[in-house]
Amino acid sequence: MRMPVLKRVDSETNELVMLDLNEVLFINIESRNIVYHTSNEKFYQITTLSELSEHLREQSFDILDKTNLVNMNKIKSLDSKYGKLYFEENPTSGSTFASVSALQQKIKKNDILRAIAANTNKSMEYTVKEPKLGYSLSAFRSTE
Repeated sequence: MRMPVLKRVDSETNELVMLDLNEVLFINIESRNIVYHTSNEKFYQITTLSELSEHLREQSFDILDKTNLVNMNKIKSLDSKYGKLYFEENPTSGSTFASVSALQQKIKKNDILRAIAANTNKSMEYTVKEPKLGYSLSAFRSTE
């Protein structure tokens, strides 16, 4: 079995690697961190979502609330009223969703809408809402 862990590159940099548990000699705790020891290296357990997000950002994962990382390449619709991102264009009550906080909706709304447009092969059309407030999404238009 393989699992994602962090390998220390230097005192400030970690690298995400897949550790084969058959290579582990023992596991212990060092300064509140779970450490996997092999014959010649140490690997550290990923313990926080933000720590994991640092390494998954290149794969388009983003923290959109304090409890989840969302693959931005997979989202297809947004329910901004209830703070839900769906992974299908026409979600139902039983559809899988990830939550997005109100603050993150505000901060990353354009990124979310661009991702949805890209993932659904649609373009975004904007209309001016109020000059001081910027733009608001008015519609998605199919590019097919």
